[in-house]
Amino acid sequence: MEVRAVEESLTGAVAGTFFRCLKATTGVVVLGGSSGRVDVGRARLFANAGASALALQWFGGEGRVPGICEIPLETFFAATDYLIETGCRRIVYVGTSKGAEASLLAAVHDQRINAVAAISPSSVVWGNIGAGRDGVSWPERSSWSLEASRCRLCRQIQIEDTRVRR
Repeated sequence: MEVRAVEESLTGAVAGTFFRCLKATTGVVVLGGSSGRVDVGRARLFANAGASALALQWFGGEGRVPGICEIPLETFFAATDYLIETGCRRIVYVGTSKGAEASLLAAVHDQRINAVAAISPSSVVWGNIGAGRDGVSWPERSSWSLEASRCRLCRQIQIEDTRVRR
């Protein structure tokens, strides 16, 4: 049974395409991978099943970091806030590849996220993909930040662990 969802285009702190199902208590945040594609098709599938769904634009575009470099995890917390404000009580993140990495990290730091479906995830935090915050340089930095501090990279952790063992 297909449910009628209202499609809304969002800009600002939470950007992307939102499918609002009026009686939905489950909200799904859909995160694409490193291509930067906003996964509207997948979000629409969740909406057709009766969940409100947000295909989040989490990098690229106006007012966003151009590449996956030090993306604030607060970007995802704001998406969770948005879904809760629309009446959702159960929050699910569905991410593909780099979006799966983001989904898992967001869930670790935000207890309001009830479930994660990670499609082709990484088990570690990798460095940035694409241009840095300035849009030009390609610094070796974490893909993610939290409270303006970089999340530790896989490579940094391995080096530090080696030093401890000596």
